[in-house]
Amino acid sequence: MLRTLVRRAHIHKPGFRFPDRKAPKEAHTPHPHPAAPSSIVSSFDHFQKVFASGPHFHPEKLQQPSSQSSQSGASASGLLGNVDMNGREVAEDVHLLPERFWRTPTLAFSDAEMEAVMTGGAN
Repeated sequence: MLRTLVRRAHIHKPGFRFPDRKAPKEAHTPHPHPAAPSSIVSSFDHFQKVFASGPHFHPEKLQQPSSQSSQSGASASGLLGNVDMNGREVAEDVHLLPERFWRTPTLAFSDAEMEAVMTGGAN
């Protein structure tokens, strides 16, 4: 009985602590990772502008401002809609790819998965 009283008298301390809200907060200034390549470090300000301009990926935004001014207006507007960093065309939807890419294991749904999707997961 004495053990039980001693155990109950012990105050429970949680295994984690919440951060102190009154602690001074340091202002976060964005900067490139210390191990980033020098090309990223030199153009980090441009990256911040592109990142702040919107949520969608536009390859033409990633070009340096100096390279955009050297291009003619016709060649800049003739850019393909979806292009990766190496200049190759990229499909946004898998069904825009040739039919051989439609039958990959990641796109193959079982009957149970399709039933769950169609019923909204109610089963």
